[in-house]
Amino acid sequence: MNHYETIFIVDPDTPDTDQEPIFEKLKSMIAETGMLVIFDDWGVKKLAYEIKKKIRGRYVRLDYCGNGDLVDAIERLFRLDFRILKYMTILLDTDVDPEALIIEEDEAQAEAETDVKTKTDETENKEDASASEKTADDADAVDNEDVVDDEAPENAVEAAETETTTETETEE
Repeated sequence: MNHYETIFIVDPDTPDTDQEPIFEKLKSMIAETGMLVIFDDWGVKKLAYEIKKKIRGRYVRLDYCGNGDLVDAIERLFRLDFRILKYMTILLDTDVDPEALIIEEDEAQAEAETDVKTKTDETENKEDASASEKTADDADAVDNEDVVDDEAPENAVEAAETETTTETETEE
């Protein structure tokens, strides 16, 4: 069996109740002669350019194993269905074991979930540390402002006294 990836764009104006039969039909077609590895719905996104006077589309990705006849049947369905704006199929690999792909995908998903949890924990720790630093910095800044405010008038008075003394000496 060959490993394929198909990405297609569904008209976003189509109600969800009309989109689900398309997805179910695709899943059943793949199950008959192949094996569905991933059905990934990316949701509605802005298109890079207008397609059939639409600026948005619902992106869906299929990752499956099958033969060339299955790809032909899927693409025929896309050509005949007016709700499909665009599609593209790519041959990823030839002579693959579908069960091995599913196991690899499950491991990749588990690893991705672990990475997300780890990053979330790290972000929370950084936020806590930065909040502590900000609190300490704010306390230092308040202390420094008090010192600066106390020194500023004295320096201003001393500067004014020096200027008057210099002007008086110059006039004499």
